[in-house]
Amino acid sequence: MPRHGQFRLLTTHYALFQLAVASAGGFIGAYLMRLGFSLSFALVAYAGLLMIRFGLRFVALGAVRRLGYRRTVIAGAALSALQFLPLIGADRMGGLLAWVLLASLAEAVYWPVYHAAAAVTGGGASRGRELGIRTAVCALVGIVGPLMGGFLLEHLGPPVGFGIASVLTLLSVLPLLSMGEIPAGAVPSLREAVRGFDRAGIAAFAADGWMASGLALAWPMILFTALGSGYEAFGMANAMAGLVGAVAGLLCGRAIDRGQRDRYLLLVCLALLLGFALRAGAGWSPAAAAIANATGAAVSCLYVPVLMSVIYDRAKRSGAAYAFHFAAETGWDTGAAAGCLAAAAVAAVATVPSLAVLPASLGVIAIYRSVRGERAPATAGFAAEPVPAG
Repeated sequence: MPRHGQFRLLTTHYALFQLAVASAGGFIGAYLMRLGFSLSFALVAYAGLLMIRFGLRFVALGAVRRLGYRRTVIAGAALSALQFLPLIGADRMGGLLAWVLLASLAEAVYWPVYHAAAAVTGGGASRGRELGIRTAVCALVGIVGPLMGGFLLEHLGPPVGFGIASVLTLLSVLPLLSMGEIPAGAVPSLREAVRGFDRAGIAAFAADGWMASGLALAWPMILFTALGSGYEAFGMANAMAGLVGAVAGLLCGRAIDRGQRDRYLLLVCLALLLGFALRAGAGWSPAAAAIANATGAAVSCLYVPVLMSVIYDRAKRSGAAYAFHFAAETGWDTGAAAGCLAAAAVAAVATVPSLAVLPASLGVIAIYRSVRGERAPATAGFAAEPVPAG
């Protein structure tokens, strides 16, 4: 299948997948807060999920060898659809643990293969444009999803909201069924997976995970509380942020294709630091929290194409995209889990919950050092393990 056809199918899948994430996955932290869990407890739960996911990644290697890349990403998406169901009983420890285990397994299987597929189905002179399109599509989905999720959870309840998200995730599998073979290179052996693949890629993803602990995990729960713990208000704030982010993603993607990545990198890193400062001081006012959320979305949609253009280019040039992303994702898990524990420690002692985002700001320095003037890694000599055509 032509490269652009593969890219369109993968983007269609990702849009549907992200619609489920935006309408339900983005509300999980808020849902845990509504159930009565504290911010520090919820962050510790997320850290546990990430550490379990880290270990399950090595189990996922066997699935890739048996199923091949295409069927594995389909299986990962299907497992992701199931993860929403235990949340209905998350007020009991058994339901919460079931969600942690199922979500860990689904993400361990899905994300390395998805990122490997994204790396090899696009790129070259159009890498920035493609990432800008993907980021803008997801940002637009981020308008519809929060509005839909907020309405469903507030008026029809979690069973309906999470059930619809499961159906949307299953629908996202349909474009994957039409995709051809994913040429993501050899599957690494267990020893090679432990040794890692590309240190710069692992460092960049670890820094991204550390920042995500504040921006993607702690902040939504802080925002939910600042807005009065209402699902609809939370959804409207995130929808506004999605609208702002859609424009930002397209502008940055085109700049990358013009060779301006390093220039945007400095601006994005400065904007990230400003965004952390705005979030840290926004807990006292719902209006301030909503403004910080919208400006943060614009910065994130500038930041994602900058980081992922580097990651995907390195993965594609390595000749072993899956092995690259397998190692990089373990770095992300490590960084995010450590960041969640740091944020939980701050949340446990701080009088202002929004201060819990501050430890994540240290990741900006590491991102700048990892991305600036990057060069592609040399192709590694992985032992060729046969991968089924699926």
